[in-house]
Amino acid sequence: MICSVSAVVLLFIWCLVKVLTTPGESEHMHGFEQEPPDVAAQRSRDAHQ
Repeated sequence: MICSVSAVVLLFIWCLVKVLTTPGESEHMHGFEQEPPDVAAQRSRDAHQ
């Protein structure tokens, strides 16, 4: 268990270092923004009015 936790912690630290030290890397990061169906329906109704 120590090995798996250490591996995940090291991967997390490596990702942080990569994002913080590579110029412009934070602009290339993409998030997952899923829209709930009710919000999508409301947005399409608002667009048609």
